[in-house]
Amino acid sequence: MSFSSVFSIAVSGVNAFAKGLAAASSNIANTGTIGFKRMRTEFSDLVTTDAPDMKARVGTGVGAVNRTFAAEQGAVTRTNTATNVAVAGAGFLVVSADELGRPPFLFTRSGDFLANAAGDLVNGAGYRLQGYATDAAGAADIGGLAGLQPININRAPPLGPNATPPGPLTGVDIDREGRVIASYQTGERIALYRIPLALFPNPEGLEETRGTAFRQTSSAGPLALAGALSSRAGAIEGQALEISTVDLGREFSTLIETQRAYAMNARAISVADELWRRTVETAA
Repeated sequence: MSFSSVFSIAVSGVNAFAKGLAAASSNIANTGTIGFKRMRTEFSDLVTTDAPDMKARVGTGVGAVNRTFAAEQGAVTRTNTATNVAVAGAGFLVVSADELGRPPFLFTRSGDFLANAAGDLVNGAGYRLQGYATDAAGAADIGGLAGLQPININRAPPLGPNATPPGPLTGVDIDREGRVIASYQTGERIALYRIPLALFPNPEGLEETRGTAFRQTSSAGPLALAGALSSRAGAIEGQALEISTVDLGREFSTLIETQRAYAMNARAISVADELWRRTVETAA
C-alpha cells in the first residue's frame, strides 16, 4: 500500500468521524428542543472496485452519512397551554412559513403553537399551523394540500341558518381528533377547524430543514393527509408537547467513542507523515 493510500484512508476516517461528532453534538445541543428528532451517524467501508480479482480488492477508507430518525416517537408531556399540540403515533403537522399559509408546506412534530396578534397559531420556529375549515355541522373534508388554510382562532364561527351569533370568544381547545373547538361567552362550543396529519410511506426519507421541520422528498414517497385517529394516523393531544428524542446518556457515550476514533485517525495521518518524511530524508 502506498503512502498516498495511507493518507487518503486516514483522511476519510477523520472526515467520517467529524460527521459523527457533529451529529452527537447537535443531538446534545437539542436535548430541550420541542419535537427534535435525534440523528445517528451510519458508517460504511469503502472498497476499491477496479481490481479484477475480488481477493485483490482492498479497503480504501470509510464513509459516513447522518440519518435523522424522523418517525421516532418522543415522550409526550402535558402543558397548561390550550393551543400546544403533540402527535401520539404516526403523522406530522402541516405548517407554512408564509403569513398567508401559502406553499411550500413543511411537516413537523414541534407543536408549541400560540396565537399571534392576528389569531394565527404559530410555533416557536415561526411556522403557521394548517388545517381545514369546518362547516356548521363541525365537519371538514380532508383532501389535498390545496384545501388547507392557516388556523386562526378569531375566525367567525360557522353557523347554520337562523343561528344566533354566540358572542365573544372565551377560549380554545383541541381534541384527540384534531378539532379546534372555540368556546364562547354564551357557553357554546363550536369547531372551527380540523387539523390533519401528513403520512409518508418512508418518513425517514424526509429532508430536514430549520426549525425541526421537514421537506417532502421523492425517497419519502407520496404524501397522504388523514384525520387524527383515522387510517394510519395517530392521535393529536391538546395541551401537550412531544419532547426531544435525544437520550443524553447514549449521546455522551457516542461522543466519547467517536472522539477517540477521530483522534486515532488523526494520529494515523501524523504517523504516515513522519514515515514519509524519514523515507524522503533517507533517499536524499
